Amino acid sequence: MERNEIKKKVAPCSLMCHTCSAYCNGVICEYSKILLKYLDGMKEFYEKHIPDTVENYRNFEEVLHMYSAGRCSGCRSTEHNRCSIKGCFLLECTKNHDIDFCGECDEFPCKKTEELFEEQVYMQWLKGNQQIREHGIEFFWENNSGNPHYKSYKK
Repeated sequence: MERNEIKKKVAPCSLMCHTCSAYCNGVICEYSKILLKYLDGMKEFYEKHIPDTVENYRNFEEVLHMYSAGRCSGCRSTEHNRCSIKGCFLLECTKNHDIDFCGECDEFPCKKTEELFEEQVYMQWLKGNQQIREHGIEFFWENNSGNPHYKSYKK
């Protein structure tokens, strides 16, 4: 994948917009739309044949609708609808340094990010940008684009 395409899917901090549940062009949004398409008629089937499961199905369908709505156009956009980390300054910072990712900066790793991110996200930021710094964004994309966005929260 070309650098400009990767930049649409990876935030300046190296976090994957591509796998974020709010990203309108991400895998969660797209797969939710696909599931909704193929589940068309399922609620009515359950109502007729397995009425005890209808409420669970409605809840599931509601979640799919929420994820399929994808209200964020990515961290590089000004239309991320407050989905990004509160107080995030990294897009502006990377623009000021004329780079695309924190790992490309001569000042990486900077102390300012320690205050911005909680520990799990900070460690993800550090690891991702070290990969970008050492191997480039294309390598980073190839090795991380399939990773779950929220895995760092799992214990």
